[in-house]
Amino acid sequence: MPRHAALLATLASMLLAAAAPAAPAQVRLLGAIGDSLTDEYAEETYNYARNWTMQLVQYRAVPMGQTAAQAAQPGNTWNEPRRTGYWANWARYGAGSADAISTGQHTGLAAQVAPWGVSHAVIAVGANDFNPQTNVYFNIYWGLWSQSQIDSHVNARAADIATIVQTVRATGAGMVLCNAVDFGLVPASRQVYSNATRRARVGAAVAQLNARIEAIARQNHAVLVDLGAFTTTIVGTHANLRTSLPIGNVSIQMLNRDTATNSNPLAGFVDDGAHPHTTLQGAFANLMMSALNTGWASLWTSPYQMFTDAEILASANIPYGGSETLSAVIGPYAQYIRSYRCPGDIDFDQSVNTSDLVLVLASFGQTVQPGTQGDLNADAGVDTADLVLFLAGFGQTCP
Repeated sequence: MPRHAALLATLASMLLAAAAPAAPAQVRLLGAIGDSLTDEYAEETYNYARNWTMQLVQYRAVPMGQTAAQAAQPGNTWNEPRRTGYWANWARYGAGSADAISTGQHTGLAAQVAPWGVSHAVIAVGANDFNPQTNVYFNIYWGLWSQSQIDSHVNARAADIATIVQTVRATGAGMVLCNAVDFGLVPASRQVYSNATRRARVGAAVAQLNARIEAIARQNHAVLVDLGAFTTTIVGTHANLRTSLPIGNVSIQMLNRDTATNSNPLAGFVDDGAHPHTTLQGAFANLMMSALNTGWASLWTSPYQMFTDAEILASANIPYGGSETLSAVIGPYAQYIRSYRCPGDIDFDQSVNTSDLVLVLASFGQTVQPGTQGDLNADAGVDTADLVLFLAGFGQTCP
């Protein structure tokens, strides 16, 4: 150890004297894997609303690539699973974790991670693994499945999500991993499954999957977004549903759905009663920006700025009520985010040690895939800036 310590001290003195290159502005290109929460609403009949991906692109200039029309694709489509939306958004309406794999969401996005390609990815899949339109939901709700059958389903879906995460991890892209929302909380589900106690039984199975997703985030150094907890904060629980949510001193009607002609933008959900309306999706957009800031803002010239309540309402064409009121209900976004990033742990043994240093030095001076082989600042090269970052975390145990 003394020899290693002397080597590190020498390296530190040399590197800290070196001029660091300019930091990137923010995300170079954001990719996404998931379901209808993340798939562009522009693809659906409720295209009068905007989901979080659309809001980040349109109002915060977060790049997700061109639409198929902008790229002059034949028929103005990328073909399945992306259809016509943003180049790096692979999320597909109706997709569960197995569907995300079978349709190639994970491999498609992974192939886009290269110099000047996708630098970060949001993975938000799992809610449809307990979709109320499936036999899974029906069987758990009515008590037809034993706990061992529930365990088997959870284990299979967790394995799928681990496959997705590991595929993206191998590219070096910065990862934001979201846990699953309880689909049983939305108006359309409650209309069919009216017993709150039985719905909570399914919610317990979703929580079981979410515990597994957290372990996957930890093992793969991802930033975890507790989408499940955030959703229950804004929607309520099965036993105690929220009737309204104050945004900008305006009451969003949480038990209501809009009409097909968008005559009630104050409703919490679009006309299908299953998908959050523009205002709620604005809060989800803030949550995603907060996750990106938590993981990588220290490497950027500036963090993303959260939408104000006034901006959230404006995106839905709702007049501002005069004061910012949402934060009093939901609290700081950071409480729903847990960072398991450990950039120096290149060999994923949950600690930053000399074995990692050997890997950094082996790639020193090389051009690599961003975020891999010791490229800690994801600028596609291993240089003095990366060694400075590595030394700052040397000896730590990963969270």
